[in-house]
Amino acid sequence: MKELKAFLIVVIVTGAIYWGVEPYAHSVLHPHVEPANFDFAKEDINLAKTNVEKAETALKAAQASGDATAIDGASKTLESAKAQLEKYSSFWADINSIDLAKGDATSGQNLVVAAGCTACHSIKSAGFEPAMDDKSASEAYGVAPPDLSNIGYLYDGKFLAALIKDPAMALKVTHKFNDTNPFPMTAFYGAGGDLNQEVADLVAYFKSIAPKEMSDRDVFVESCARCHDMKYVNVFANGNKQSISNYLGMTPPDLSMYIRSRDELYLNNFINDTQKMLPGTSMPRVGLNEKAQKQVIEYMRESGDSKKDERETTGIYIMIYFAILSVFAWAWKRKIWSKLH
Repeated sequence: MKELKAFLIVVIVTGAIYWGVEPYAHSVLHPHVEPANFDFAKEDINLAKTNVEKAETALKAAQASGDATAIDGASKTLESAKAQLEKYSSFWADINSIDLAKGDATSGQNLVVAAGCTACHSIKSAGFEPAMDDKSASEAYGVAPPDLSNIGYLYDGKFLAALIKDPAMALKVTHKFNDTNPFPMTAFYGAGGDLNQEVADLVAYFKSIAPKEMSDRDVFVESCARCHDMKYVNVFANGNKQSISNYLGMTPPDLSMYIRSRDELYLNNFINDTQKMLPGTSMPRVGLNEKAQKQVIEYMRESGDSKKDERETTGIYIMIYFAILSVFAWAWKRKIWSKLH
């Protein structure tokens, strides 16, 4: 009977820690965020509204404390949050005004040369080779500009339009790049015609040359390997490592085992909107469509945690084994101790 009581105490304490303390600790270290939303306009505006609400709450708390320094800081934070909300609302309203259905791929093909896209970017599938090798390009721009052959596969039309029209806003790096530190890729100002129509034409062109399918590895390399290594599967950043580190302000982590330190839910939200998960980070939003993002995470899982399913199945078998063993142990104990009473 004493053993049963001790067992019950262990179960209760373990349960309290597992279902009470651990979730609370996790909520503090990893605050809840809205799940990944591939409607990036809605994602950005909702996050900006949330930041305004948090800033308003912080200002009220500061005012209640009467601390003049805290009030001043909270007021500035609220002012900045409101400015961000206005900026993203205006930006996405502008993008939403573009009629992508009227895009003409032939006009877009002419525009990539007329607008100067090929001065920095290659489009190998269309015969436009890179102006310089990846090492030289990363030394010039911070990171090597991506080849544009597959961007129509990786991004949805609306995000691609946003990326063309104002890349710093679309990638959410305006906190890092400004007039004194301009983003390497400039905003698209057009080639002399109707700006929104030209953006729609470019989107139509990139969609027309995009492949129908890509492998998980190729999607990962296109999306992540301009900055990140995955050395366990021989994927290495295609540029000068020091230039990339200077550009980002830190050395990008190797992603070989990242799936095991950050679960798939975290990665899904992080790739979708880096600023939501890690405010102030210099890593740009990747901006992939839902299909491409799943492929990136699947490749990270295949490469860094290929034994996950086997490990989880083995764990179940071990638990079953110990459950059966405990029955036999209890029966053996009853048999032995019954002779001593």
